[in-house]
Amino acid sequence: MELKKILQGIEGIKAKGDLNVDIKNITNDSRCVQEGDLFIAIKGFETDGHKFIKDVIKLKPSAIMVEEGSDLKELAKIENITIIVVPNTRIGMAVASSNFYDNPSKKLKLIGVTGTKGKTTTTYMIKEMLEKQGKKVRINWNNCGIYKWKEI
Repeated sequence: MELKKILQGIEGIKAKGDLNVDIKNITNDSRCVQEGDLFIAIKGFETDGHKFIKDVIKLKPSAIMVEEGSDLKELAKIENITIIVVPNTRIGMAVASSNFYDNPSKKLKLIGVTGTKGKTTTTYMIKEMLEKQGKKVRINWNNCGIYKWKEI
């Protein structure tokens, strides 16, 4: 997919390089970068993904997304890789990934059940009704008492 389509909806973008370049995949894991990918450097809680940009460059991604305020001296020397600077790479990654994967959340149907009593019973009753309509439904429950349904 074309980089400029992937970047639609991200505010405050500054770019150096070709925005018409084709992107094969998006990753924020420097160990998984392949030629033609978009690498997104995330400032993590333990490690800053910006530290790995030198290693990533050797893998020939089509583009690298970095956060404003990161050291841009090394990036200025890079040729043949488009550099995208955004205010927040976590938000940038969310929007870019949504665009790249054709906005899957727009296709998601979500039902939330809250309350003190009867959540499990209500959830299974709704499941039965949906299955009677021909929907394939699975209920996922986590330790926070949140049920997630996934249509199969």
